Parts: sequence; C-alpha cells; structure tokens
Amino acid sequence: MANYFIIAFGGALGSVLRYFLGNRIEPSESFFPISILIINITGCFLMGMVLALVDAKSQLFLFLTIGILGSFTTMSAFSAQALNLLLDEKYLLATSYVFLTLLSCIISTVIAYYLFKALA
Repeated sequence: MANYFIIAFGGALGSVLRYFLGNRIEPSESFFPISILIINITGCFLMGMVLALVDAKSQLFLFLTIGILGSFTTMSAFSAQALNLLLDEKYLLATSYVFLTLLSCIISTVIAYYLFKALA
C-alpha cells in the first residue's frame, strides 16, 4: 500500500511541475506547442538518467518514474495539441510536431541512459 502513496505523491508533484513550467515556457500566442515538447524531452532525458542510476525495484524508482515523470511528461497533452493542429488544417506543422516529439524524446532517453550509465 505504501507504494501507491509514494506514486501518488510523485504524481502530484510532477503534474504541478508540468503546469508551472508549461505556463512559463510557452507564450500565449504561440503557433507551435513548444512547452509540451520541451517538457516531454526533458522528462524523457530524466527518465533515461533514472533508468541508468536507480534500482528498478526500489521505491525511489516508483516515485521518480511512475510518479513524478509519469505525470510530468504527457502523452494526452501531446495528442490534444497534435489534434488541434490537424483540426486547424496545419498538416505540415502537425506532422512535424509528432515526428519531432517522438524522435527527440526517444533520443534524449537513450542519450541520458548511456551518459549516466557510463558515469555510474
């Protein structure tokens, strides 16, 4: 039962952090959803770091990965922003956003993992 509370606490922290940073990063009149892109890339980089440095069976791992980073990064906001671009008939921008997000998030996770694994 303690694991659920640890994850819930981490989730609360991650979602508040995402909201705070999202409001600080993106100008209100932005044509490109840059805040979620930056948040997702950062979260994926941090995920790679945690995967490299923290024991996967520990409560710290649950707190950081499922809790904080699981709520900090957001597939639902990414999907909603991609849909909005499509509904606005900005097909090239929507396609660019989707590919840029997917590639940069995977690459940042891999880079962080190998970088921090080498340092550990």
